Order: sequence, then structure tokens, then C-alpha cells
Amino acid sequence: MSFEVLKVHSFGVGGLVLPGVSPGATVQRSELMVFTEDRIRARGIDEVVVAYVCNAEVGWSAVVGYRCNGVEDLAIGDSMVIVPTAYFAQFTNGAAAGDPVEDVWEQAEIAEKEGRIERAYGGDVATIRSNGETDLLIRLV
Repeated sequence: MSFEVLKVHSFGVGGLVLPGVSPGATVQRSELMVFTEDRIRARGIDEVVVAYVCNAEVGWSAVVGYRCNGVEDLAIGDSMVIVPTAYFAQFTNGAAAGDPVEDVWEQAEIAEKEGRIERAYGGDVATIRSNGETDLLIRLV
């Protein structure tokens, strides 16, 4: 397992909102999430971005969609969240090694348990390419 700590500058994620969805491999592979990813891919988007956001009053939600620069880039009916500038641990896996989505979440869980990272639990971002390659950004304290 290896990861890189990097500073990610603010960017938008536009797409469909899934309320009550918390970060993790189990949720990312749920029927609802896979269905929603398929709806985004049907629009011709090859790189699906899933931004997990937490609101203290209502809990976790996920925006499943695409990177965007602002509201002018949104499709009609889509919502947008801004991923703030912050330090993230980036976990990567290619499509060849088992399920890449499950692998990157497992890597993040192991790194946290071993004390190699301290998660902020304030917003994680997964990027799933059409070939299965997956990147996971875990926001750090």
C-alpha cells in the first residue's frame, strides 16, 4: 500500500445527490450507487466523480457526477458541491488488481488504523474511470 499526501485546490463536483450515503467501499458498490454512476456515464461522462460531504445537522450525502468549474457547467437539474482546498491522501489502484474501488477504500482504512493518516471526515472524493481505475482522495486533519 502506498499513498501520496498532496494539496488539492478547490474544485466543483456537479451531479446527482444521494442523501444518507456515507463514504466507504460498501456504499460505493451498493445498487443505488452503481445505478447512479450508470446514469452519469449514459451522459457520455467517462470519469465519474463521487464527492462525499457531511452536514452536522443531516449527516452524509454523496454527489455523483463530474468535475465542473461553476454553475454554468451544470446540467439542468444537477446539484453542485465545492471541494475546498485542503490536504488529502491520494490512494490509487488500476483496474487489474481485484475490485479497484474496494481496494482503495481498504488501503485508506489500513492507513488510518496504522496511524499513517488522520482523516478529517469532512469530505472524501472518489474518481472512477470507465476502465475501472480508481483514485480516492481522503481529506486529512
